[in-house]
Amino acid sequence: MNSKIIKSKQINNGVVKLFEIKQKIKNALDKLYDKDKFLFAPFGNKNKSLCERCINHRFAMYLEQQHFGKGYFVDCEYNKSHFKKTTNTKRVSNIHGNYIDIIITKRDGKHLNDLVCLEIKKCNNYRDRCKDRENLKILTGGVGYMNNGSFGYDYGFYIIFGKTKEKIKIEIYQKGEICGQGKYNLLNQNKLNY
Repeated sequence: MNSKIIKSKQINNGVVKLFEIKQKIKNALDKLYDKDKFLFAPFGNKNKSLCERCINHRFAMYLEQQHFGKGYFVDCEYNKSHFKKTTNTKRVSNIHGNYIDIIITKRDGKHLNDLVCLEIKKCNNYRDRCKDRENLKILTGGVGYMNNGSFGYDYGFYIIFGKTKEKIKIEIYQKGEICGQGKYNLLNQNKLNY
């Protein structure tokens, strides 16, 4: 992939860069796997595990503790969209509406204050992975993705939870394209591998 300029967003009179966002996500994942590893443990005689919504809620709680800046909120299953001074159901890839697993935004109706969107799967769930990736391309406003200017997330993260944090897989999206992918250690890197 070609080199890309990583844009930054002003937060709390400072600048939050991709590296800082990655560190906050890493910190939240560390807490999730350190404090709530039982969420990933199989149970019952069919080796089942908890649903993604349960795990996503705990992950979002730890993300919120990372303080992304004044006025920013971490929301789960968010389906509200603001466009041309109207509020409606968020329609990304489904005309009936979409629920984005986790978002970090100011909730002020200004898409320019949309910071991060995350789509998440467990390692044993292969359902709708292509749709989730397509949503991240649209939400991060790729040129080839006609989002009518109603989405402006700086970054999108596709996280596949592993049974251990070392088995986590991550893709990072910016401007409608993958700008980084790898395992959990990707979050430690100051630069992305293009």
